[in-house]
Amino acid sequence: MQDIRISAANLARIRVEDRNILILNRNRLKKGQRVLTPFGGAIEFEPSARPFLAGLGTAFEKGADLRLIIPQERLPVFERWFYLRQEREVSPFRELMEELVEEEAILPHLSTDQVAAQLLWTAKPPQGLTDRAGSEGVLTQRYLEIFEVTLVPGVHNQIIQALAVPEAKLMAVSQQEILAGQTADGKTEIGSVSRYLLQRE
Repeated sequence: MQDIRISAANLARIRVEDRNILILNRNRLKKGQRVLTPFGGAIEFEPSARPFLAGLGTAFEKGADLRLIIPQERLPVFERWFYLRQEREVSPFRELMEELVEEEAILPHLSTDQVAAQLLWTAKPPQGLTDRAGSEGVLTQRYLEIFEVTLVPGVHNQIIQALAVPEAKLMAVSQQEILAGQTADGKTEIGSVSRYLLQRE
């Protein structure tokens, strides 16, 4: 019986005019690699969902993250539950809070009334071998919920200001740069996951 790894994440599309704002990936940066990726991260499930997930024969990867390993034959059951959008996160707010406030201190604070997030679509990339640290080479099915995120003007202006500081960890990139996989100056890689911000695939 073959197992499959599941990785479910939300991605936030934040725009300045016709450009998408991406952030230098923290884990890659620790390895000396400059790679831009969208805001977002692993979706967390609620405690009430743990018995259901455990009943699938799940090996949990980390805490309440929807990063887990199940028998491949149980994937349709998981998928039906996932698309119900119950007993799990359905907003990217927690990840935005972590990245913008707690980790990078780009904003002094962020509250739910300063953020509007609209689900655009859910992408289901083809199964493939992950390169995530600790799970390298494991067959993985990803699910990506893409949100259009609008910030109140004051917070939006702070993001714009953060783009201009020396050694900024945020960059506003064009669709062409995302498709090319690097910034126009060739100095910074753009992670392929960023393409899912552009259109439904």
